[in-house]
Amino acid sequence: MTQSELISFLQTKNASLFPKASDVDIISTNNVLQQIRASMLPKFLIDLYSQTSGITLGSACIFGPTEINRGLKYPLPAISDINANIVSNKNMFGKTLFGRNDLFWFATDALGTCYMLDNLTLSVLRKYDEPYKAILDCLIIGKI
Repeated sequence: MTQSELISFLQTKNASLFPKASDVDIISTNNVLQQIRASMLPKFLIDLYSQTSGITLGSACIFGPTEINRGLKYPLPAISDINANIVSNKNMFGKTLFGRNDLFWFATDALGTCYMLDNLTLSVLRKYDEPYKAILDCLIIGKI
């Protein structure tokens, strides 16, 4: 699956795709992630952020480089804010959370390998070699 196929599919499912992120926001996010010793953004997320700064579908979301005001009580937090709160968890070594739904968290490492994580312990439940499959699993499971 390609990025454009992913975005087209999500649009058919009525996902909310937010305006693209600026290069400055992506660079700033990478700097913050590096400072807190989380993994920097892999290429697939940088490419995705050049199209959309975040995605929601039902209760599931893909975090973006900046906080997104969705017009709801709570905004969608920035990826750096989410990771700053959990970076000390031993299961997060070398990983960065990028998405969540009601059942699972989704993380990536700097090489672009993605992981489905347990909601409570953050232990790895599944490993993905295809990042767009991980994004789909994150968002579609959140819609069920």
